[in-house]
Amino acid sequence: MEARGRDPLLPPRLLANRHTAAGAGVILVYGLTLQCVPYFLTLHFQDVLGYDALQSGLAFLGPTLAITAGNLAAERLIPRLGLRGTLILGMVVGATGTAVLAWRLSADGSYLGLLAGVVGFGLGAGLWFSTMFILASTGVAPREQGVVSGLSSTLLQAGSAAGLAVLVAVAGHETTGLTGEALRAATAGGLRSALLVAAVVSVAGVAVTAALRPAARAQATLADRA
Repeated sequence: MEARGRDPLLPPRLLANRHTAAGAGVILVYGLTLQCVPYFLTLHFQDVLGYDALQSGLAFLGPTLAITAGNLAAERLIPRLGLRGTLILGMVVGATGTAVLAWRLSADGSYLGLLAGVVGFGLGAGLWFSTMFILASTGVAPREQGVVSGLSSTLLQAGSAAGLAVLVAVAGHETTGLTGEALRAATAGGLRSALLVAAVVSVAGVAVTAALRPAARAQATLADRA
């Protein structure tokens, strides 16, 4: 119906733009994986480490600062590495950080023990998040930027919903009927499994990005967006 309409909400021809198509793919992968990590961090802080709401909020200063640093680094790296190179770097760092975070999760662990994984996840997420939206809008006419922005946001939310549904099932698989210390240990194990799945699946974003030619440089990107 969209293809036949005179004024479609999402003109199918926009997906013929290789940047928009690749951007849509990596946004969906991000939603399925790294976008879900903070949810599982919250469960670990409160249900495993026993933090209250205030302590959990303070614990999120670590990933928040790391994500901010990744956002700022992307601004400097895109002119040097291009969109493709910056995205791949963000994916590799984010997947590695998430895997390290999963490895360090345990019922008898501490916040300091998680810090290396938290920083790696945050830096990668910050690099990936900033760059994927720029990629999706590259080469799109100014009057259609809003359409691509809507598509990008929808894919991110849809990916997050689907990713959480799967990862929550993975995390809760071994906790049914448990209480007390047994539940706490099983919860840590389930969260570890969910984060490992997220880290592995996030690598699929590299395959999507690798299809782009490395010529997509920031100068061209900014000119297209201007």
